[in-house]
Amino acid sequence: MKINLIAFSVALVTAGSAVAQQTVPAIDNTSQLAANVKGAPQAAYLMPPPPVNLLSNVQVDLDKKEQRAVFLANEWKAKNDMPTRGDEGAVVFVYGATLPTVVCAPLKPCNLLLQPGEVVQKIDSGDSVRWKTSPSLVGQGDQTTTVIVIKPTDSGLETALTIATDRRLYTVKLVSRLTDWMPKVAFSYPEDVNKAWADYYANQARIKEATVLSNGMNIDGLDFGYKIDGDKPNWRPVRVYTDGRKTYIEFPASMKWDESPALVELGNDGGWFSDPSKKQVNYAPRGGNRFEVDKVLTRAALISGVGKSEEKVEITREVAR
Repeated sequence: MKINLIAFSVALVTAGSAVAQQTVPAIDNTSQLAANVKGAPQAAYLMPPPPVNLLSNVQVDLDKKEQRAVFLANEWKAKNDMPTRGDEGAVVFVYGATLPTVVCAPLKPCNLLLQPGEVVQKIDSGDSVRWKTSPSLVGQGDQTTTVIVIKPTDSGLETALTIATDRRLYTVKLVSRLTDWMPKVAFSYPEDVNKAWADYYANQARIKEATVLSNGMNIDGLDFGYKIDGDKPNWRPVRVYTDGRKTYIEFPASMKWDESPALVELGNDGGWFSDPSKKQVNYAPRGGNRFEVDKVLTRAALISGVGKSEEKVEITREVAR
């Protein structure tokens, strides 16, 4: 009986040892996992998942017409029309010549200036999350200028911006870099140059028109070198001139025909105690308040009334020296 009990105890110990031997590998596996986490494989275990590509890599086939259109668009974008330096360090692009690029950096806003008086109607960005745009104004009255303030939230970004105004549509490429940036970007407009020339030619035309009197005479061939002296009646001439063959006297527009004075030609004689000789000259109206004399007057007088009520205005042609 004692022998059986001893044998049973040995059997239990043996079985327990077998169970213990079977559970050890499980403990070793856990320790190995802990070692893996603490060792070199830990970095791979703790790395974030790869980014999800939100854009499909699928390309749509283009026909010849569409390929031609894309080629023309790329040709315009690649045009090598260089910007120039403007006022206050502005980078100036010729509007419509090529695709302008605005280079910005984080924490450094870029200012895109539009034409004075131009009003923004809508702004669309290809990346409105990482690119911030806001409007601002500078100047007053007709010279009020809209400024688009552009701010990237990170470097290494690239997108495009379209700005619709009451005058035109802008397409601008936006690029962000770590430190490079353009504080001020503006445009020059070909139509401004064309308008400047148009204004110039219109001004020249106005000058040319101004050289033509109301009677249709071109003043380029007229001599206005007449001096008007004497009394100041309501009919006193406003202008006297000659074309080299005739003399023209312009009276105020308010003068009535029955108020027209007599015209006498004065001689070069006379002195301290005698008046110059006088010769009455006929003159006739030639439309409106302009009167015409069939000769070139050198010295003459317009006289109205007699005695104490006499009013006299002398006209003398001044010879250029």
